[in-house]
Amino acid sequence: MSVSISKAILHILDTGLGIPVLSENLMSFNDEMREYTEKHIIKCYNDADLKKTKFINNDGVFFNSIRDYLNNDDFIKFSNEISEFFFRLITENPDIKPCDLLFVQANMFNKDYIIILKLNYRKGYIHFTKQEESTKNIIIEQPCSLPAASQKIDEFIFVDLNSLDVFVKEKKCQVYNEPCYYISKHILECREEKSDKEKVKIITDTTDKIIKEYYDDDMFMKSQVKNIIRENVEEKLNINLEEISEKVFKDNDAKKVYNEEIQMKGIREPEVKVNFNYANKIKTKQKFITDEGIEINIPYEMLSDKDKVEFITNPDGTISIMLKNIDNITDK
Repeated sequence: MSVSISKAILHILDTGLGIPVLSENLMSFNDEMREYTEKHIIKCYNDADLKKTKFINNDGVFFNSIRDYLNNDDFIKFSNEISEFFFRLITENPDIKPCDLLFVQANMFNKDYIIILKLNYRKGYIHFTKQEESTKNIIIEQPCSLPAASQKIDEFIFVDLNSLDVFVKEKKCQVYNEPCYYISKHILECREEKSDKEKVKIITDTTDKIIKEYYDDDMFMKSQVKNIIRENVEEKLNINLEEISEKVFKDNDAKKVYNEEIQMKGIREPEVKVNFNYANKIKTKQKFITDEGIEINIPYEMLSDKDKVEFITNPDGTISIMLKNIDNITDK
């Protein structure tokens, strides 16, 4: 995937300095800097935790700054306004990590994006030479190291400059005494969305809980849920909650509890859409580890086929796993 960068600027939001250090000029790229930036943009674009959302406040600081930028094309002014806004929020809420903000305008897949990479500071170490009575080489801590090109960035924003769709990855932080996704709520003023990973976890945790309460923790039913999720995602990039309810739960009380708990936990739509990046992360096999350390990896589609795999609960409470109709076994 190619990234065509047209402009970029870096601002330093180190709260230890007391004020943001705002650049007055766009960045000049050498080969190493361009490679570093492009690698991070591609990794962020393909991140499974990326969430799509929409602006909900057309009078908000971020929305107005974007609209002003589209009209006046003053990239430095836009980046300064957002950086000052970020810095004020960071200084007033110590749970938010200080950072450098790297603003980029780039074209990807024939779409123009404003990209903001929040480069949270990490502890690093460098060598240092002390000249006293003689030369002494020591290792010192560097508290404001930026993420390496090989590392993932924890927080970032993509804004499609045509549709104004927003894509964000963020951390939940304590902001003004309230835990929240602060970038969505306070910076972007967008809908606070759950990531695909969070939504799938809510679905699987809820179904596991109901299977344990109503069906004696039936392993076959648990694997059936995961196989339905996998098939849904592979075929149409969404998860049909009613299909899980109808195919897995035969008891109306269980169905009712399932639907109520899913909605109570924040999933109210009948189908959960899953982005392509997360779809590629969906596991295709279930790994079982027995109390004696035996490991078994079984494809989900096999787990829902009783002609291939059967879980048997023995009279003494132990479980047997029977593998059936095996044509060939390979030693690996």
